[in-house]
Amino acid sequence: MITQPFKVAGAFLKAMSLVLSKELRLFILVPLLANFVLMGLIYIVAFSYFQSLLDSAMGYVPEWVAFLNWLFYLIFGAIISVLLFYSFSVGINVLAAPFMAFLAEKVEEKETGKIFYEELTTKVILSIIGRSLQRELQKIVYFLPRFILLLLLSFIPIVNVIAPVLLLLFSFWMLSIQYMDYAFDNNKVKFHDMRMALRSKPLLCWTFGGIVMVGLTIPLFNLFVMPIAVVAATLLWVSVFRSQHGDFSALLDRSNGIQ
Repeated sequence: MITQPFKVAGAFLKAMSLVLSKELRLFILVPLLANFVLMGLIYIVAFSYFQSLLDSAMGYVPEWVAFLNWLFYLIFGAIISVLLFYSFSVGINVLAAPFMAFLAEKVEEKETGKIFYEELTTKVILSIIGRSLQRELQKIVYFLPRFILLLLLSFIPIVNVIAPVLLLLFSFWMLSIQYMDYAFDNNKVKFHDMRMALRSKPLLCWTFGGIVMVGLTIPLFNLFVMPIAVVAATLLWVSVFRSQHGDFSALLDRSNGIQ
């Protein structure tokens, strides 16, 4: 377990060189442009509404606990920041999902020699787009109730002190799920099975999510975080998870009589 953070760091270092390779540039350009536009919207909304939202939230704090205003300020600030982050992240991830699925396939093909499709026909492309959007919906359904529960905990006395920490760890976990999932999905691993696989390596997932979170806070560099994270996640699939979970897509194809 202690080596897992080093594996994650190594995957990100290798990913930063791979995203510049000629074979992958095409699959990065479109999501990069989408990322650029939507990230701009994030900053516009954050600067325009953050303070007013924070002031509104502070209006619910009773006067008799005014001496703890600094603590509630931090708590509400953390909650609003996470809300803004996830609201726009969901939009970015849904729009970019098909491109990220293609990117993950190309990285795995480059690393293992496996060929997912002999030819990218219109039928294949539509199938990948439909599957990717369905998977994004599964992530949203998984995320929302847990996120709402953590928000509710933020309003419970004493418990609300650790709520920002729980939200941060949950953010790391969801970022790990978001970007690791593309390679798992490409190999026909079910969403539940993918979560169980990641849950068996919590330190790896928290390290991965933490690196992505830090990258998202760096201006300009955050525009490249999405493709880098997908490439790094695919490298981790190949080096850590693929041997444990087998080549499910190949098994399914053989069972269906597809050569």
